[in-house]
Amino acid sequence: MLVDAGVDYPEARTVVDLLATSRGDVLISLVESSDPTEIVVSIGEDRSRRRVRLEAGEHVEVIWRGPEELRSLPTELIAAELHPPQWRLRPVGPSTRGQRRSAVRAPLSLQVQMTVGPDVLHGLTVDISEGGIRALFAPREPARAPAPAGQPTAGVAPEQPVADGGPDAGNPLRVGAVLPLVVRLDDREEVACRGEVIRRIPRQDGGIELSLRFLDMPEKTQDLIRRHVFAGLRQLRSRGML
Repeated sequence: MLVDAGVDYPEARTVVDLLATSRGDVLISLVESSDPTEIVVSIGEDRSRRRVRLEAGEHVEVIWRGPEELRSLPTELIAAELHPPQWRLRPVGPSTRGQRRSAVRAPLSLQVQMTVGPDVLHGLTVDISEGGIRALFAPREPARAPAPAGQPTAGVAPEQPVADGGPDAGNPLRVGAVLPLVVRLDDREEVACRGEVIRRIPRQDGGIELSLRFLDMPEKTQDLIRRHVFAGLRQLRSRGML
């Protein structure tokens, strides 16, 4: 039996993710009212903030952040109303621990810095989600081998990057390396976290392009990034860039 608001069903004014069986994307919605027998939510919106249409009888998984963890509740859409625009959902099973949200990614250019040993590299994101970033950094200063005593260092070849999967255990940018990051979301907010290198993208201009996965990021911080992602997508769409 559903008994605990926030744990067994989402409370009113909670932002929720909706996973409909007929769609492959994640919809975002707001709980208008809820009790153990019925949950009323605003009509789900896609990542471009467009309301979508679902038919009565659709199975909808509702995912929200509970007091201690993500929660998930299976429901059935019993009615879609236009005035006001909302969906009425009926729980069809018990709530369980929710799976990690599917990350919505936006092609936003944000300032980011990454600490690599004694160096701090500055760059820009290519895209971002609450799960991680793809970012481009300026080239590092080339490493030079120490010259024998009495010999000049000029002409020594710079360090060459080692291909992924090779013997690059000493490469600080190898796949699997964990590095401190600071992502500047806007003039007032920035996020400091750790990022794991999951991919290195080859470039001809010497730039460093990496895909990094955020590690141990609190749910509250993920929600902050998620809000910026959706806001950025709305702006891009209003400018005709999506």
